[in-house]
Amino acid sequence: MHIVILFGILILFAPISYSDILPEQGGHEELTSPTDNWFMDVSSRGSYLYDSANGDMLGLLAPTRPSIAVNRSRGEVYTPESFFERRYRGKREDVIIVHDIKTLSPLAEIDVPDKIASVFSQKIIKLLNNNRHLIVYNQVPAQSISVVDIENRKFIADISTPGCAMTLPVNQSDFLMICMDGTLQLMRLNDDGSESTRIRSQKFFSVDDDAVFDRVARTDNGWLLISHSGLAYDVSVENANISISKSWSLLDDEDAKEKWRPGGSDLISAHQQYNLAYILMHQGDIDTHYQPGNEIWIFDVKKHKRVMRYPLDKPWQDILVLQGEDPKLIAYTDDGELQIYNALKMTLERTISNPGPHGILQRF
Repeated sequence: MHIVILFGILILFAPISYSDILPEQGGHEELTSPTDNWFMDVSSRGSYLYDSANGDMLGLLAPTRPSIAVNRSRGEVYTPESFFERRYRGKREDVIIVHDIKTLSPLAEIDVPDKIASVFSQKIIKLLNNNRHLIVYNQVPAQSISVVDIENRKFIADISTPGCAMTLPVNQSDFLMICMDGTLQLMRLNDDGSESTRIRSQKFFSVDDDAVFDRVARTDNGWLLISHSGLAYDVSVENANISISKSWSLLDDEDAKEKWRPGGSDLISAHQQYNLAYILMHQGDIDTHYQPGNEIWIFDVKKHKRVMRYPLDKPWQDILVLQGEDPKLIAYTDDGELQIYNALKMTLERTISNPGPHGILQRF
């Protein structure tokens, strides 16, 4: 009898109790305008946006490839994506997804040829300096470049580039590629994004004897390329003229005797305003170019002179130098930590111990 009465009381008052509880409403947040302190750890398993000024994680993207292009002038972010009917097989569809820079939500999709390169590189897509044309690196295994018109949201052309890979924007609507015969190829586009002309440089390195890395650093007037043995080349373009400096060495005689070499994943980055290049270095024999660095060397790229040599407490795999007057250096340690340094003083400011999947560091 007591159980029946108690049950009746619970039924009577339960609706009254729950009616006073309002359901939680989903929120909607927008990012502020990006600053030079923002960077993204880009991975196909999740890409995290961070503010290096305080270490906060600001947002998340989920691209299928570790490469993004940011267009601050249009308030957009672009990611190259491939989708299959059966996840890993079946009919393939490649698109460029346009994201809103404030919400990171998709705005549009642009169909492109179904052959975007499946490589672990941030140079799969690049926004040209005109902020209108996006170039996409393809490899199936034939190499080509897809040109996309961001303003009109359409694919423009598929340009065959046999033997040449990666994309380094120059001028307003042109880009360089590194070629297997030891040259650079300048690809010039018309205003509509179609190919205008292509120009080859003189041969300046040997793939067999001392190849240059496909990881490069953007400088104030071009690009800095380095070889596996530690030779550096300053590259710039003016109109249709490719300029490649005489090689200069990262090593002095003592460094060479001690077998210092550049190495790591993303092993080089530069600050354009201060003309400083940061390079991960290790001691090893030939073909140790993926070994992480246990020192970082800083060079004045105008004077071709080392200005700092900084030993590391633990090996680093990747580095990224952010721009601005008070730049940060972002480093991925070999054990998976993200460390944030003052890039000019090389003082540690903070550590992100569990940053998520190890990806490629890119400026935002």
